[in-house]
Amino acid sequence: MDTKVFVNDAINIGILNYLNKVNSDDFMTVVIETLIAIYGELDIINPYKTNNESSIGGFDYNISKYGYSKENLSIFKQNVMNFYLSKDEKPNKYFNIIEKELIDMFFIKYNSIEKSKIDVEVFKGKLAFEGSKLNEEYSTDKKEIEKYYNLKYKQLDLNISYTKINKNTLSDEAYISLGYSIDNIKKMNENQLLEINNKIFKYYNIDETKDDKYIRLEQALEYYKEFPKKEEPKKENGYTEIYLILGFVLGSLLVIGIIVGVLS
Repeated sequence: MDTKVFVNDAINIGILNYLNKVNSDDFMTVVIETLIAIYGELDIINPYKTNNESSIGGFDYNISKYGYSKENLSIFKQNVMNFYLSKDEKPNKYFNIIEKELIDMFFIKYNSIEKSKIDVEVFKGKLAFEGSKLNEEYSTDKKEIEKYYNLKYKQLDLNISYTKINKNTLSDEAYISLGYSIDNIKKMNENQLLEINNKIFKYYNIDETKDDKYIRLEQALEYYKEFPKKEEPKKENGYTEIYLILGFVLGSLLVIGIIVGVLS
């Protein structure tokens, strides 16, 4: 009798269920079916048959080769095992986490290969959205999984486009999210805008030195539409904007005065 355990008990049982075509409603089986919908049967089942978890062509390698980090994969495997050990707990805190990890895997691969080679609908059909048996049984938030999928899909579909008024201006939504008036923003000079932009990047924990900071900001704005920050942004003191605008006006008057003086 073969007593090997591949990866861990949870993954092993899910694969055995899949191969033997039993317990199709078991979440461990569904996890394996979802991985197959993402990576293909060969990349998930062949490592089991060859008992290859981490070498080239193995389970870890095949999931990581599109960009999903090995650190996140290790966490995923532990979460699957934790669910398996606590599967009698309903709802189960690991259920939504695992579903979102699978969604992350899918979109990381989707972004790295030719789109025609991925069947979005097949993958989507494996997810436990609100109304499904597994969602009703285990989810801690019935709507969260579908919201998370839609968020990721929207980011992909829109390709995170953003409009800038000039080279230093962020999207209107970014300023509004921290309580700034767009009319006032349009009147500010580059130094004043830079000061406010720095506050916005800091609020959303974005490294301003990164080339993709604007994309990260738009991703953050999209994310917090679905999952609002518990921390409310600190409303800017009304005097701050007044002083900024006053500085702009005085600066403009000074330039005009110099020009008039030269002309006279």
